[in-house]
Amino acid sequence: MPEKKNSGRRRLIFPMALGAGGVLILLFAFFRVREVREDVRSDLRCYDYWATRRLVRLTARAARRLEEKGEAAFADFSASPEQWSVEGESYLYVYDREGVNLFHGGYPELQGLELGDLHDLLGKNIHRLVLDQLDHHSESNPHGWCHYLWAAPGSLQGTWKSSCHFPATLPDGRRVYVGSGHNTPLVEREFFRITVDQAAELLAAKGKAAPAELKDPEGPFAIYDESVFIIDGAGRAIIDPALDLKKPRDLFTYRDLGGRYPLRELAERLEKEDTVWVVTLNRERDGGHPVKKGIYGRKAQLDGEPVIVGALCELPEPAWMR
Repeated sequence: MPEKKNSGRRRLIFPMALGAGGVLILLFAFFRVREVREDVRSDLRCYDYWATRRLVRLTARAARRLEEKGEAAFADFSASPEQWSVEGESYLYVYDREGVNLFHGGYPELQGLELGDLHDLLGKNIHRLVLDQLDHHSESNPHGWCHYLWAAPGSLQGTWKSSCHFPATLPDGRRVYVGSGHNTPLVEREFFRITVDQAAELLAAKGKAAPAELKDPEGPFAIYDESVFIIDGAGRAIIDPALDLKKPRDLFTYRDLGGRYPLRELAERLEKEDTVWVVTLNRERDGGHPVKKGIYGRKAQLDGEPVIVGALCELPEPAWMR
């Protein structure tokens, strides 16, 4: 019995021993967690890979550091690069609104250069793509993802890269953005959701002028060697996912390696839902073993007529396969 009384006293005394200072620490921790959640501006469960979630949090933290310390944050990024990278597979970069590079963790020699007119191998103007996403698409793309060809440090070949971006205002009032992406691409289904949703927005805004913009390899709709497709209610291709034919294909007749009709299934499910994911069994581009792919599709309008807009993408690999 005495032991129980002492134990009870200890439990009662502990909150009192915490004191005002301890309470302040707990409150700081609570609001700090809330601040981080607000900074990333959406639920990170939309990503399939934990490394992508870490990248978004890290880049959001870099934006906060820039707003707190201004250019003095560059010394922090350089002094502890491992703290500002996801397992050495990413690095930070900072640009102002005019395209001047202020900091580059991968290519320090770019610092101070005006790169607003830099294009990738497809002709994409990377700086303008970033600003367009940050300024006009923050609702559909809250983490400012852009996709382009880039050469990782130490590489001569350009490969696809996806980078997230956050805007920041320095203490002196200058507006900048900070970005980061994996050197080894992690292809997220969320990237294709963003791309297709923005394609639907473009169709609603520009009508018959939109398909040409959607097919432009220099625009934001070319992603990982895939492109957005559009089919009408009868399954005819307005933008074909693989061919550019004068006479459109009937894509409802497409049968995958598993014997399923994925685009017909997509259309049937979209009669009851606004957005849908379906799975299809395809052969790899190199003719290797069949692999499962995902198709994300959604309802859209083209000059008042109902259409389906979608894209084909890789599905996430289990950890043991990577």
